[in-house]
Amino acid sequence: MSRHVTIRLDEEFHERLKARAAALGTTVTALITEVTERELDEDRKNFLTGIEEFADHWGYFQQRFGN
Repeated sequence: MSRHVTIRLDEEFHERLKARAAALGTTVTALITEVTERELDEDRKNFLTGIEEFADHWGYFQQRFGN
């Protein structure tokens, strides 16, 4: 079952959102849903944490294994 949610956006932000949705060939609702689902995805959060840890140790990898 889906639920209806109401949010308030200022005019400029709403226009930017509509333009982005149109450029992607989707609706504002679908774009907001996709971005929200992505933000709540635990696998994505774990991946981004792993990337941050790798970036923190990049210097070591370059020294140890070269370019």
